[in-house]
Amino acid sequence: MQERYCIQKDIIAPLEQCLAGDIPEKEIDWSGWKYAIYELRKKDFYGVRDVLVPYYHDFFMADKRFFRNGNTDVQLKNALLATIEKEGNYAGRLFKQLDLVKAAENWADRLIVNNHEPTYFFMLLNVIIQRDYNPDWNSIYNALKEKLIKARHYGNFKKHELYCILMGLTMIELSSLPKKRKNELFSLMRYNWAFMRYMYSAMIQYIVGLKVDNFASLAFTACNLKSAYPHMHLLYKAFNTNFDRLCPEGLIDMRSGNSVRQQALVHKAKMEDIIKSTPPSNELEELCSILFPKIMSDVLKQARPRTYEELEYAIDDITDQYNKVLAQLTKVVKDVDNDIITGKDLIDAFLRFPVDLALSFFGSMSTLLALNPTWQKYAPMIQQSILEKQEEEMREKQVKEKKQQEEHELIKELARRPTYNYEAGAIHEDHRNQVMLETNQNSNLLKLTGNE
Repeated sequence: MQERYCIQKDIIAPLEQCLAGDIPEKEIDWSGWKYAIYELRKKDFYGVRDVLVPYYHDFFMADKRFFRNGNTDVQLKNALLATIEKEGNYAGRLFKQLDLVKAAENWADRLIVNNHEPTYFFMLLNVIIQRDYNPDWNSIYNALKEKLIKARHYGNFKKHELYCILMGLTMIELSSLPKKRKNELFSLMRYNWAFMRYMYSAMIQYIVGLKVDNFASLAFTACNLKSAYPHMHLLYKAFNTNFDRLCPEGLIDMRSGNSVRQQALVHKAKMEDIIKSTPPSNELEELCSILFPKIMSDVLKQARPRTYEELEYAIDDITDQYNKVLAQLTKVVKDVDNDIITGKDLIDAFLRFPVDLALSFFGSMSTLLALNPTWQKYAPMIQQSILEKQEEEMREKQVKEKKQQEEHELIKELARRPTYNYEAGAIHEDHRNQVMLETNQNSNLLKLTGNE
């Protein structure tokens, strides 16, 4: 009985007074509160657990009482989180009846007021999965898939974010990796969430967790996120893969009146500068491959701009190769002089290179062998052959560009014509485009998890 009295007086009473708003949390000695729990657990471990579990559940479900002062009450949250962490390795089983999807929605409602970060939601998820929490992840996955598809119609940017956090955890848990690696990957996602929001947005082609109007603005804010710099090449590749859908022709920024596509190109160039000046990190590749299993492989195939250090190595390598080829061409001239090969072979050797490179070699050779009789004899013919090749390529390019322009004009002409549904009557072209856009977006959300 003495233990029950102490539990009520030292643990429950301060907690209830704080949650009711009778005592500000800053006036409670939370260190003493946690110490009281520590001491009483020695005498009645399960008695302490039984009275605290309902508060754990309310905290996890983002009960309004934990947000009496918006999102500023952190001492109470920290104290309660610490008590959950001390519940032992099997404490995750205490939460098996939780509705995680509903919890994510509740946290979104609480956090959107001041656009706060989902820090505590992350920490609560991390605590329970580290402690033998094992719900039906397939059911959670199916529920989230439907929620994400519908969220674009009635959701908000914070709800999209919390859904994606939970979907990320679900995809990790559904993988075939060992438990230890799953926990490591979730921690990696948690600590890099500021960047992962951008990856989610670019990959599912719908803005997640960021209060911006379009993908040009998203790219701009990404360039100001310094913690993202080592991973910027991943976002850059994702942008390149989906650029036409993220920033379609004709989309206008309602605030500035400028083309979203043109603004995005400017910010993408800033991404390139960041990539060039920052050593890349590949620590998020495995995580991204799990979160976006069907589309990440295509993203990784995209080329990224090389860093300045890589470019220096490449320039040195190219210089070495150039000098080697130059030495080989000089030897070829001597072979012509010795009747080992013909003059035509010498001309063909130059024509095997791209025009610009052939002209560069020709200029270098003219300097090195200015007094060589064999070179003097064949140099005019070599130069003429290279210039003829250049003219031929220019003609082919002009023909190709003309054909592409004609096709573009034809597409524009077809786009101006109305489209009809003969069963329902004429459908306005703008409405048809919107329907197609939403259909594509829903399809992309399904691709997020590797299912269509």
